[in-house]
Amino acid sequence: MLLRPTLRLLAQQAYKPSIRFPDRSAASKQDDGAHEAHPHPAAPPEVVKEFDHFKEVLSSGPHFHPEKLQQASADGSSGGGGSGDAGKGGKAAAPVAQDLHDLAPRYWRTSSLAFEEDEMEAVMTGGASLRA
Repeated sequence: MLLRPTLRLLAQQAYKPSIRFPDRSAASKQDDGAHEAHPHPAAPPEVVKEFDHFKEVLSSGPHFHPEKLQQASADGSSGGGGSGDAGKGGKAAAPVAQDLHDLAPRYWRTSSLAFEEDEMEAVMTGGASLRA
């Protein structure tokens, strides 16, 4: 008879862990709007100069919308001037390969992409040639 009241008393006491974690919701309530986005202190001057445009594009929706990317690249290429920056970053954009075989052979002639005849036969027959 003494056992049941003891178990009931022990069950009422909740386990309190010895480690405490900060309340994340309390921190976010204190910092509402306190953080203003800014470029990294070690960022290049071009990034610092164009950071307002970056924030506008970031807040306006889909980040990789092709029209927005074309506008940004057109704006960036016209502001070069004659300051001598053409030697550092004035390279034209490299063409983008649409297919693996459009790349240089060193990228697609690898051992992982080279199939032997028996491997191709196994793929074409759905694995039936492996059982023979």
